[in-house]
Amino acid sequence: MRSAYPLLGVMLSAITVSAQDQPPIGGGSYQPAPTECVSAAQRQQIEAQIAANQQQLRQRGILPAISAAQPAQVALNWPLRQAPGYDYNSYYGISNYVDHNRGFPNALLDWNCGSRTYDTAGGYNHAGMDIFLWPFDMNMMARGQAQIVAAAPGVIVGRYDGNPDQNCAMSNANWNAVYVQQADGSVAWYGHMKINSLTTKPVGASVVAGEVLGLVGSSGSSTGPHLHFELHSASGTIIDPYAGSCNATTASSWWATPRPYYESAVNTLMTHGAPPVFNACPAPHTPNEKQAFMPGELVYTAAYYHDQRAGQVTRYTIYQPNNTVYSTWTHSMTPAHYAASYWYWSFRLPATAATGTWRFEAQYEGATTARSFTVGVLKAGAAAPAAQYSLYPNPAEGSVQLTGPLPVQRVEVLNSLGQTVRTLDNVTSPQLNLHGLASNQLYLVRLRRADGSTEQHRVQLK
Repeated sequence: MRSAYPLLGVMLSAITVSAQDQPPIGGGSYQPAPTECVSAAQRQQIEAQIAANQQQLRQRGILPAISAAQPAQVALNWPLRQAPGYDYNSYYGISNYVDHNRGFPNALLDWNCGSRTYDTAGGYNHAGMDIFLWPFDMNMMARGQAQIVAAAPGVIVGRYDGNPDQNCAMSNANWNAVYVQQADGSVAWYGHMKINSLTTKPVGASVVAGEVLGLVGSSGSSTGPHLHFELHSASGTIIDPYAGSCNATTASSWWATPRPYYESAVNTLMTHGAPPVFNACPAPHTPNEKQAFMPGELVYTAAYYHDQRAGQVTRYTIYQPNNTVYSTWTHSMTPAHYAASYWYWSFRLPATAATGTWRFEAQYEGATTARSFTVGVLKAGAAAPAAQYSLYPNPAEGSVQLTGPLPVQRVEVLNSLGQTVRTLDNVTSPQLNLHGLASNQLYLVRLRRADGSTEQHRVQLK
């Protein structure tokens, strides 16, 4: 299961040029939902089917009998990876670990002696770990951005497919899953998969570590796309693969590369044309992502985190095409921990903004994440409309002459801050009056043609 998250986002009206700490302007966290990820009846059916398959595979000589010659435990790799073609710095977060306190309800204990887990009043204690997609999980699921991969080599001993994968409630629906027996006899469960994404390999087929088993979905009792990874020993008992003083199921970590309890990271940086919108499951979210802007436009910069903690400082910097700093600031937040969080700011590009590729960068916990965006650059393959107008003299004193077809539907004059300081509609005279505007300044004159297209010219006033 993965629980719902209240995510907050509040716009900061403008980015300041000097570096300073900005107060928290939004955030969110996951809250456990009081119901079962896999019901007792479902678990019994799954375990019975796996046992029956194992018996048949042993009779066919595909699975060896359990013996003392098997390794004590296998080394596990991370069971998710980002699909080729995507560039998020990180693409997930962890909402729940195994619950080691067998009491209930609200008797919680994870491997690190914390409470990042859940149980229910009916007696269910979470038996695996939930790795959720972040940010914009439904969108990531739809495009197959996160692949579920075999954490260790093994043999498929069970699989279920064909169940709906956009569930938004803990309804005890059946999930799509793959079950792999590993070399030590342990069995790894990979649950909540996207429908029809499962490997075509049948029960009895071998898989290697890192082999794609399917895609992350929201099938079964689930409130959003995530992987439920559960590990069973050869004798069927639950194993928590993390080593910790409150985990009695293992003396040492099963992970080939152990990960920290809090894996604080910037998942990705984005630029937007409007604030991102997180819609209720199962609707896709509305990122409003935009990476190409024009001078004078409003730009939203946003950072998306998992395991962000109180007091951790991020330094954000916006670089111009010549690599000079346009703006820099810092930010930290005060709640103890967010499993998932995001923050965004806005600024208006000046009318005289340098054209080319800009860079939005975040330095956080010793790592640097960056996102590029363009200003005044057409997308590849697009041709700029031929210029129809010219302005002279330039530099000018009070007025300029306009050459080109008249009338002009609209003329807007913008200052260096991107603010519109003069607007003229249905211009029929070739002379544009700029009297009254500040001298020794550079202005952007935007002309809108009758067909709705625009062109821009820079004019220096003496």
